[in-house]
Amino acid sequence: MINDMKWVQARREAQEWRQALEIATRPLIAFGAAEPVYLQGIIDNTLSWGPYYLLAPGIALPHARPEQGANHNQICVTTLATPVAFGHEECDPVWLLISASATDADAHIRTIQRISELIDSPERVAALRQAQTDEALYRLLRA
Repeated sequence: MINDMKWVQARREAQEWRQALEIATRPLIAFGAAEPVYLQGIIDNTLSWGPYYLLAPGIALPHARPEQGANHNQICVTTLATPVAFGHEECDPVWLLISASATDADAHIRTIQRISELIDSPERVAALRQAQTDEALYRLLRA
């Protein structure tokens, strides 16, 4: 699923949801998958519609629309050392953020399908949560 360790971040620290989003999208922006405005798009969308990207208890798929700064299709997986609240009764607190940049609807759907397969296994999700280093997280996710 992930082809380079630069797309994983294990046990990062965030104090609140905006900071968690900034951390989760940092590699997408740093390595050119998304423009810097992409993060602001996710924050603006969250303020308008709530945390629409929460998938399951503890798991988020932060993303914005392609025209909000997506350059190419990529995901980045981030775990938080201390989960944070996003304001969603059923899914808070969040510890796993799978940030996604997709350039069109088809790519977005394929990405969601791949992520669904990833989080469909309780054992795999537990292993992701236990990964203490970027390298350990990468070993669980590499393509």
